Amino acid sequence: MQPLISDEPDLIPSLIETLYAKSTARFRAAKQLQLISQSNPALLYPHFDVFTSLLYSNSSVLLWNGIIILSHLVKVDSDKRFDRILDKYYSHLWDSKLVTAANILASSGRIARHLPHLAGRITEELLKVDTVPLPSDECREVCRGNILASLGEYPDFWKSNSSVHDFILRGAASHRPAVRKRAEALLNKYFS
Repeated sequence: MQPLISDEPDLIPSLIETLYAKSTARFRAAKQLQLISQSNPALLYPHFDVFTSLLYSNSSVLLWNGIIILSHLVKVDSDKRFDRILDKYYSHLWDSKLVTAANILASSGRIARHLPHLAGRITEELLKVDTVPLPSDECREVCRGNILASLGEYPDFWKSNSSVHDFILRGAASHRPAVRKRAEALLNKYFS
């Protein structure tokens, strides 16, 4: 049986090195690093800048992994390093790519929960979903569903925000059942 990567921290440098390979091995390394970020973010925190560099990658897959990994590293971000990259992180909402936007929006609740001093700015970014370029209205609905899921992770920071309340009300009128269900759950839990 292959050892868990998180049980073998000495493998992390080779995984990071593989991120820069020209082969598809870099995608497998990125996925393994993503799993480590979820289970033991402290192991990867010393390499925060490596994952920040993925925000500049020409590879969408590496960018997506960077987005997700960084959102897990905020759990141990004692130096407030994410504060310095927040603008770059959220600038990718404007890439006109559904998967990129969806990853950012789905990760935002975790970031706001662990970095509450950024919750207001993150909420502002989430509420821009109606203006960010996306391939279709259906893509925008998918993104709204991700936002609603993220909002459920840090309600104490937006419960009195009328713009968030209006956004949730619009979600409750969505034609997508999953979006409606998430919006109705938030309305019932926080506004009834």
